[in-house]
Amino acid sequence: MATAPAVELQVLGNASTQSVDGAVAPPSASSTSREQLAPRQEQPANAEPPEHKEAFSSYPDSGLLAWTQVAACFGLFFSTVGGVYSWGVFQDALVSADVASASTLAFVGSTQATMQAVLAIPISRLIAAYGPRRVALAGTACAGLGPILASFCTRSIPGLLITEGFLFGIGEAMCFFCAATLPSMYFLRRRNIATGIVYSGAGVGGAVLSIVAGALLQRMSLAWTFRAIGLIMTAINLPASLVLKSRVERQPLRGGGKRFDWGLFKDVNFVLLLVGTSIALFPVFVPPFFLPLYSTSIGLSSTAASMILAGFNLASAAGRIAFGLGADAFLGSINSLFICLFANGLSVFVMWPLAKSLAPLVAFAVVNGFCAGGTFSLIPGVLTSIFGSAQLAHVFSTILTFWTAGYLLGPPIAGFLLQAGGGISKGPEAALGAVMYAGALSIAASALVLAVRVIQSRQLWKKL
Repeated sequence: MATAPAVELQVLGNASTQSVDGAVAPPSASSTSREQLAPRQEQPANAEPPEHKEAFSSYPDSGLLAWTQVAACFGLFFSTVGGVYSWGVFQDALVSADVASASTLAFVGSTQATMQAVLAIPISRLIAAYGPRRVALAGTACAGLGPILASFCTRSIPGLLITEGFLFGIGEAMCFFCAATLPSMYFLRRRNIATGIVYSGAGVGGAVLSIVAGALLQRMSLAWTFRAIGLIMTAINLPASLVLKSRVERQPLRGGGKRFDWGLFKDVNFVLLLVGTSIALFPVFVPPFFLPLYSTSIGLSSTAASMILAGFNLASAAGRIAFGLGADAFLGSINSLFICLFANGLSVFVMWPLAKSLAPLVAFAVVNGFCAGGTFSLIPGVLTSIFGSAQLAHVFSTILTFWTAGYLLGPPIAGFLLQAGGGISKGPEAALGAVMYAGALSIAASALVLAVRVIQSRQLWKKL
């Protein structure tokens, strides 16, 4: 489920202060000890993160350079993460061509997303050593080649898994990590909205690529559609990668960044967020992967199916920005994340089972997409509010590593439940098991986030 100039994940975990010339000074042993022993102080609702938790002594918070980074990161999310969100269009086309079942093809899409989790720490160390620009350019090459090579094996599941699953997934993960946390290095007061704009690129990209892929499939073969999408991604990623600008110094590949820190598991907030967000990852890709297939099961055309997926992705983009604005101005990141997850699960339980015609299905896609989009954009803000930006990259990459099961197995489990219900040929009723599975896990994840919220403060109306 996000810089050559973007955030250097491992380096970020080490940075504590920055001099005028941009050099990063490592924290002293004594200051580290004091930080570890100091009790956690409850902060006022509008307080900034404690100074010792921040990676830099000052932040631009505006200006051409800062907003250029946001635009570049938006572009990377648009074409790579957006590509993952548009997989449902290709999955529907492949199922219609009798290449494989939905549960089997869901593994291809889930493998794309899984690469983020599997490669979180290795890629962050590469970014720290070689700079995000080089890593993003390498990701651009992999992400572009994936669908182009997939065009030569459209009837081979192993071929699709290697090209669209692993190769594109590796490229997507490289670009994601080069862009995911960069706004936190340039923004403090406007951190959530800057992050929300970047993450909205996934929703906008998913919408645009879904519409483009659907239109191309009406005019050309599946193979040429794969090739066209690969070229479009490359054309967007290449200039975006070149303008990224890092704020931290590079670190040696060996011994230059933090290694896996088991000490994090002593923090109950970390454990609850790790488990909660990991659970949330199981259902998060179920709607975008299965909406096109579900749409055709209720008699809608493939064009309508791709448009519904586009609506989901556009709503996701709006949710990423809207929840970012709301978190900055009114609610805070933790409160907003709880609302996102709970509303997401509620929409699946209440709206999806009733969506047996165009209008209610569109309504569900918009509401669910809006909530799902906010979930991803708020997680970095939640982690920053608790652990500070100096620890953000390290904590984020560690948590992402544990998202592997949700990324890889979430959509295929829904596919198996769909098959157990009789398959999509049996109509929308066959999807009820998959729907209940997705809704229940979203609600469970929201409960764990609520526990973190209560630990932070029992004043439930407080901005956190």
